[in-house]
Amino acid sequence: MTETISLPSKKDIVEALEAVHDPHVPVSLRRMGMLRDIEIDADGDVKVQVCIPCMGCPGVGMLRENVREAVLSVPGVKSVVVEEGWHLPWSRDMIDPDVQEMMRANGIQV
Repeated sequence: MTETISLPSKKDIVEALEAVHDPHVPVSLRRMGMLRDIEIDADGDVKVQVCIPCMGCPGVGMLRENVREAVLSVPGVKSVVVEEGWHLPWSRDMIDPDVQEMMRANGIQV
């Protein structure tokens, strides 16, 4: 008998990535506007595109590995490629409004 594993959905991947936080602010990449795209092919190979707003960010390696581990934890994922979208535009307006408020309340200019 062959075991069938279904492919993960984008929703499954996004849910797993909620545990991956921006290195500077304790909220998810999605809420910071840094999670840009998720592609899942028919074999369960996943590509995640993450916008890195700061060109010299020292946490990029850690961020890449945290994204990779979170996505690999999703049933049906075979492999993960994390693409740092240095070329992608990012602005503070992409941050969820409630996160912006939390940042302001903690003295972080948004």
